[in-house]
Amino acid sequence: MDELLRTRLRLSQGANLRIKALRVLMSVVDIGNRAFTGQAFFALRETEQTLIALDGRVGTDLVWALLEMKGGTTIRAHGLHHVPRTGRVVIGATHPVGTFDFIAHAGALLKHRPDLKVVANREAERFLGPDLLIPVDLDRNNNALSARTTRAAMKAHVENEGALLIFGSGRVPDMRDGLLVEPAWRMGVTRMSQDTGAPIIPASADLRNSRHYYRTRRLGRVLSGGNDAFGREVASLRYVSELLSKLGGAYSVHYGAPLAPGTAPETIKATAEGLVPGLYCPVR
Repeated sequence: MDELLRTRLRLSQGANLRIKALRVLMSVVDIGNRAFTGQAFFALRETEQTLIALDGRVGTDLVWALLEMKGGTTIRAHGLHHVPRTGRVVIGATHPVGTFDFIAHAGALLKHRPDLKVVANREAERFLGPDLLIPVDLDRNNNALSARTTRAAMKAHVENEGALLIFGSGRVPDMRDGLLVEPAWRMGVTRMSQDTGAPIIPASADLRNSRHYYRTRRLGRVLSGGNDAFGREVASLRYVSELLSKLGGAYSVHYGAPLAPGTAPETIKATAEGLVPGLYCPVR
């Protein structure tokens, strides 16, 4: 658990006292929140219990074990026929909630495309392993530090006729007037499809975080003088709690008709968001 906190907040290996202080603070907040709402805010205790229950599972074993918890999680895939069963393909997906986005897509795609890999922050490597993950190292501003190495690994996988899942914006959206507002998509999906000649499958999961997540993000932004990156980082401490709260439920993931290689990021984003009407704030 300490390593999860360390990597999530990008703390150095020597920050043990800060980690201990953070754990104490999170435990106190959890106790208070359980007393008033019946739910843990950070779910520190629940997270540690889940890690013990998973017993070191990684990769596909981890995905299926998570989806079997709490009586089983149902993932309903819509438009799965748009994803080819073989051959190179780039799946450009929205990123509505964080960690559970990949679990939901993996639950829908892995039996259809066992060769699926996702591009994700290196902190996920200890859980997803090399068979499922192409890691990217990010700085505190969410900029890639390993861009060249990551692009080479992505290209090699696709050119080997693999399926690659990329979260277009790489960032979890905020909420405005009850609708999600995802940041502009980066060039990753566009460039990788163009470089490899792979079709683009727009994708979106019908998911949103709890009100606690958005309140925490808003509070962090206010306390930092309007810095949304800081608000997002503080709220990210709830990612595991948000994931655990979704286990045992039923969710839908949507896949759209293929787009041509090299399609512009804004077009892919609009198409993917349009797969789930009423979830995203309309593009202005």
